[in-house]
Amino acid sequence: TYSEDAIFAGTDNGLFRTTDVTKGWQKVNLGEEINSNIFVVYSTPVQPGTIWLGTMTSGVLVSRDNGRTWDKMDVAPRGIPITAITIDTKRPNNIYVGTTQSLYLSRDGGRRWTRRGGGLPLGKYTSILVNPDNTDEIFAASSLESDGGVFFSSDAGERWTRIDQGMPVPSRRVWAMAFDPRDPNRIFAASHSSGIYRIDRIPERAAEESKTDAVSRTVIQ
Repeated sequence: TYSEDAIFAGTDNGLFRTTDVTKGWQKVNLGEEINSNIFVVYSTPVQPGTIWLGTMTSGVLVSRDNGRTWDKMDVAPRGIPITAITIDTKRPNNIYVGTTQSLYLSRDGGRRWTRRGGGLPLGKYTSILVNPDNTDEIFAASSLESDGGVFFSSDAGERWTRIDQGMPVPSRRVWAMAFDPRDPNRIFAASHSSGIYRIDRIPERAAEESKTDAVSRTVIQ
């Protein structure tokens, strides 16, 4: 991830930073007794100098001075791997964190957290998208082997609906998602061992039906 003229890379042996890739990388000191297996590195231009980390066993870390110092956030139970972090770019106090067991929400910049909204099952949440045009709309993908899939919320994570129910796809274990930069009504979803799928929304239905129903039920490989 990129933050204030530096590139940060998370590895299974720590966090590294460079301001010039031709000159190499430096390991970042995260503090005492912090697990060095980094699963997530996240930053956004709406929070200059702020970097969020998801670790294997040390939870969520945040730096607000471009990586010089770090604070540990009390998000999930101790020892649970953090697999996704996303922030609402219009309301930066709204933070979404995925773990190997559940999804957590904060509305106050990370001081307090609640665990998943109604209708969202336990799962391994490896990707979270916030619609930049309407940040009440959240997509969360689970790669859980027994019950993975894609879920949608139209109220900033309070209530959820599965949107891949009944779809004839080989795998509902979704590891990553991304909006099409040319079309915000299209999402690409990377699955476990069965390729990438395209999820198309139907904007013209949104004015007539609820936001949840405005998500297309069609996935095209």
